[in-house]
Amino acid sequence: MRSYLYVPGASFAATAADAVIAQPDGSAAPGSEEAHAGPDIWVMIDAGEQSHRELRSVVRSGLTGVCVAGARSASELAALGAALAGAEEGVGLPVGRIAVMPVLETAAAVLGAAEIARAPRVARLHLGERALCDALRIRASPDERELLWLRSMVVAASAAAGIGAPIGDVCADQDMFGPSADWLRRLGFAGRACAGEGQVLMANEIFANG
Repeated sequence: MRSYLYVPGASFAATAADAVIAQPDGSAAPGSEEAHAGPDIWVMIDAGEQSHRELRSVVRSGLTGVCVAGARSASELAALGAALAGAEEGVGLPVGRIAVMPVLETAAAVLGAAEIARAPRVARLHLGERALCDALRIRASPDERELLWLRSMVVAASAAAGIGAPIGDVCADQDMFGPSADWLRRLGFAGRACAGEGQVLMANEIFANG
């Protein structure tokens, strides 16, 4: 899974991305009851019980999983797993069908990455570098050396838990996207989140060599 394209709302145009991450805007979540062809579909939800109550409007047969923004702990994700089981049963899906991808956006989440990676349903980790840099007052230089320890911890936690390699955050600087993605690849990341089809095509090419 090399490229994860962030899309607003419930619909998206044809894309070369391996997966899309929908950011709900109050409309129905993407996916359908029919067999799904195309990119994997993930929906972004917030951590916490409020999101648990909204899962029935999210879970459907065409959904690959949920990205959990601000994921904090393995116990929190275990509670989410139980709520997902109820939502799956409610729409006739096998329990355990919907995967979870925690977005690590705090120092506590990164330091607890080994436990979070072993939580129920977790398929891979998503490193939320922009929020982390703000929280830790990191000012990354062009070669991003300041982010090495964060990235390496998440790669090691994923490997130790036996889950998929992590994905990196969106890069707002179009000129830096390629070099940054190549470094993520060399560090052990499987792919990265993208903003736009141009970044998707670059990510597909760079991470195909990983």
